Amino acid sequence: MKARIAPLFLWPVAYGAGAFAIGFLLGMLRELVLIPAFGERAGHLIEFPLVTGLVAALGLWAGRRASPPGILLGPGGVAVLVLLESTLALGVIGQTVPEYLAHYDLMQGALFPYGLAIMALAPILGKRSRRA
Repeated sequence: MKARIAPLFLWPVAYGAGAFAIGFLLGMLRELVLIPAFGERAGHLIEFPLVTGLVAALGLWAGRRASPPGILLGPGGVAVLVLLESTLALGVIGQTVPEYLAHYDLMQGALFPYGLAIMALAPILGKRSRRA
């Protein structure tokens, strides 16, 4: 039984951690290169499709190979990503809670929630493409 339960946790953790690593690396590119060259908003708009595309590709790949259902893999990966990202933002960088929550505010032009939705759906699409 333990061998069956482990993948239910390991795949989402790996997916969320992989997405975090992609976001962290491209976030450094954004802060060090894109924002100085193009400005704050343009830097985010350039980086967003890169991060989202790579994370979606990771989700499609994981959905094709993972043993847990895609419906668990996607939201589980999102939960791990948000946990890691909020720990970094609030605990390490020292953002305030309102500053951190602004990343989720669609009315303020935040893109992060769209990326999380795509991340949650990608493994489901990966599972479906494996069946086709």
